[in-house]
Amino acid sequence: MVVIGLGSPFLADDGVGPRVVRELARQGLPGARLVEAHAGGLLLVEELKGASRAVIVDALADERRVPGEVLVSGVDRATHNASCSHDCDLPQALALGRAMGLPLPADAEILLVAVVARDLNTFSETLSPAVEAAVPRACAEVRAWLAGEEGKPQAEAA
Repeated sequence: MVVIGLGSPFLADDGVGPRVVRELARQGLPGARLVEAHAGGLLLVEELKGASRAVIVDALADERRVPGEVLVSGVDRATHNASCSHDCDLPQALALGRAMGLPLPADAEILLVAVVARDLNTFSETLSPAVEAAVPRACAEVRAWLAGEEGKPQAEAA
């Protein structure tokens, strides 16, 4: 299994994915490969290759939602970085990887944990207070799903 923290740790709230992965590493998550990734699309396929299950943690840009809200969904929902404007979105990248014969987890075995972010552009290694406060909940969602305690996503990222 792999947990991918997606985003730039140098762009304020965009760094929430890597921050969650670092917290999980600090706490210990036996049996999981923890990865910080800075781009989505086809680059994610390489990180997913060979994993039976995967969690992708990322920032979600959605001004209709409250910063710090944690949303859980399947691969069909777009987060800030899971799609890459230079190639394709996550479902397209998975389809291409599978067409090439790569061993990738099934869609039902990939979970997106999104934290609603507001500041995705300021050069800062500090998360906003609301997003920082969401890190423990995001970590708990990852742990629960990997432990099999979660049957289906609780909420859907828009």
